[in-house]
Amino acid sequence: MDYHQVYSLERDREYIERLQAASVQRSEFALEADHGLVGSTRWWQALRDGAIPTTCIEGQIVDIRVNAGNWPEFEVDSNGESSTWALEGEIKAYCIGAAVRIDYATVRYAAPPPGADADVKIVLEIRVEA
Repeated sequence: MDYHQVYSLERDREYIERLQAASVQRSEFALEADHGLVGSTRWWQALRDGAIPTTCIEGQIVDIRVNAGNWPEFEVDSNGESSTWALEGEIKAYCIGAAVRIDYATVRYAAPPPGADADVKIVLEIRVEA
């Protein structure tokens, strides 16, 4: 399968800066910094070393929509398991029926917001069928 990269966290400086600011300011969305702040040199090294768990999902885009919070998202079917992700990067590249590959890291909130899961999936890269 030939994929086209439509999103890369490494190139999303604005998002990295928001995540870092939330952690430094200890806002309700602060992430644990055991391996450095998200996007820092130390954090990327921890990813490469396997200290921060990463996962790859491959599947097919089955829906594209705007959620209740007015945020565009897409749904992926991966071997019968469904997951929903924010539309990031080259929005026009996403289309229903296209194969998609999502690589993400699992980190933890420093103090999970009420009702939130303690684990947070940080998308590292999204590739869509070329």
